[in-house]
Amino acid sequence: MMASTGPSSSRNKPSGNASQESSKPRQASEQARSRSAVATGRANAALTQTISGISATGRSISSLVSSGLQHPKHRIMDLLHTFDVSELASSARHTLSTTSSIVFSPLTVQAVKGDLTGIASLTGLSGMAPHLMAGHYLKRATANAQALALTGAIQATPMPADQLLAEDIPEPGARISLFQGFRASYPGHSKSGKRSKNHQRRRKNGFGEVDEDDPNRAFSSLLSERERTIKEQVKLQAQKTVIQSEIDQIAASIETLQAKQANLGFKLSKLVEREDDLADTLGELNDKLASISEKNKQGDGEPLQLEYRQETRDSGTCMNTFYGHDGIITCIDLNGPYGTLVTASRDRTTRVWDLTTFKCLGQLPGHEDYVECMQLSQHTLVTGSRDNTIRTWNLADLSYAQNSRSSSPSPSESSQHSNNINGKSVETDADDYSRPSVETIEVLDRCWTSTLGGHTGDVTCLYFENDKLLSGSNDKTIKEWDLTTGQCVLTMDLLWAMGTSNSWSDWMNETPDQSYVGGLQFWQYALCSGTIDGAIRMWDLRTGQSHRTLAGHTGPVTSLQFDEYHVVSGSIDRSVRIWDLRTGAIQEILQYEDPVRSLQFDSSKIIVGSGESLKIYDRVSQQHSYYTGHTNTVESVRFNDSVIVSGGQDSTVRLWSR
Repeated sequence: MMASTGPSSSRNKPSGNASQESSKPRQASEQARSRSAVATGRANAALTQTISGISATGRSISSLVSSGLQHPKHRIMDLLHTFDVSELASSARHTLSTTSSIVFSPLTVQAVKGDLTGIASLTGLSGMAPHLMAGHYLKRATANAQALALTGAIQATPMPADQLLAEDIPEPGARISLFQGFRASYPGHSKSGKRSKNHQRRRKNGFGEVDEDDPNRAFSSLLSERERTIKEQVKLQAQKTVIQSEIDQIAASIETLQAKQANLGFKLSKLVEREDDLADTLGELNDKLASISEKNKQGDGEPLQLEYRQETRDSGTCMNTFYGHDGIITCIDLNGPYGTLVTASRDRTTRVWDLTTFKCLGQLPGHEDYVECMQLSQHTLVTGSRDNTIRTWNLADLSYAQNSRSSSPSPSESSQHSNNINGKSVETDADDYSRPSVETIEVLDRCWTSTLGGHTGDVTCLYFENDKLLSGSNDKTIKEWDLTTGQCVLTMDLLWAMGTSNSWSDWMNETPDQSYVGGLQFWQYALCSGTIDGAIRMWDLRTGQSHRTLAGHTGPVTSLQFDEYHVVSGSIDRSVRIWDLRTGAIQEILQYEDPVRSLQFDSSKIIVGSGESLKIYDRVSQQHSYYTGHTNTVESVRFNDSVIVSGGQDSTVRLWSR
């Protein structure tokens, strides 16, 4: 029994403590109310006593003043001597000070805020306020009485209570009087409920006037003002969004128009360049025609006749197919549409063709391996071979009529061979690229002029102009040669220019037959080269140093060419890239399905050998056209004036109308 009551009693203790703790705030509130009630009662009693004393004093003064008007001056003075005004004023001041300290003490304010009965008991203060000003009234009445006794005239007429309360009566040590402060603190207890201008304290800001005396009204006013401001802000934001949208649309339109303007300007510049080229070509043709006509007049005077092209051919028409090589065509070049064509093949032969009769003029001997690169300018031919040598040739002394052979295919036979092999219509594959030669070819050994030796690897590309020749080799060097002396004057190390790049070694492992230097070209002292690491480098031939690198290709560069403004390069990565020489940026990329083996361009078109067809890109209209006819990959392309020549892995060379 005792054990069971122990826990229950212990459980009841916390609840008792909780009830005691909850009753403490109530007790404190009741104590505050009782103190407020006591303070309020004391204040009312003191005010009542003071007011009654002041009222009695006022009546005495009134009777004194009224009796003084009927008695001599000395009677008034006697009465004044018997009336102790200073004692009465001191008593009234003490009473008012006590009352104000009780009314405006923090305890009284707290009680008034928490108890409505205290507020009700103080409602009489506004009615008693006029009687509390009796001290000031008493001083003024005494002064009037003294003035009347001495001068016989009243200084001022007493003002009514309402007007007197409206006056700005200063208090000792305070800027405002007790009753002005009371009215400002409790505006609702005044009789009129109105406040004068001196009692209205308002705060002005950017949103209007805010009444600081009424917190509820001030708070509501600020909320309304805040809501209005938010709405205005949202409205302004919407207007801002609309205006910004219009600005963006205008900017986009401007950008589009600028792009169109740039594109049209680019096309216009190409048309102007093409027009200038056509004018120059027309002038050259007129000069050549005049020269031929003059020579003909000085000769036998027979009329000039053309042996082919008796009708206008459409662009892309295959005008002739040259047969004779037994291996893949490695490189070709020509010096004019009616001049000489030179072709090289992996059958280790280099042949010279007459483009007027389509007949083979002979074979150039000397190289121990097949020729990989060549350049023909007028009658000067330079060839680079896998035997590490470079040979120069002079084709000016060839007599086309004497070197012609009856076994060479005639124009009609060549036309038949363009669709047939050995008189039969066949579809060639990788094993049928070549066919046995039925021609007797003359060896043109008297055309050789010099041999340049110095490279220790295959000569893969070359370019010459006047007496300067540059060649690139698989020995990872580029050499500059003086054609008049046959001496090498400069050697540029590509490994040093590449630095720590190892990408070339990966490509050499994947494609062992790939050329280390795929293409090069120079103008005066500026050299441009494309190498196996996919980079295009700019060199200064005065110092032999590379000063700029254009990176973008992801495979070995196979060919390149540049003019005054652009570099055009082709690569195994199946793309042709057009670079801006002024900025070094890629201006345009042409993507194909097969690796790019060869290219050549002018101001109007880019001729690309890729896959089994020729890709003709019109730089003005930015459109492609395709010349088909080869049965295997096109390895080399060249054009001159109105004709294009292409050689492929099908061992044939084709002549196309441009």
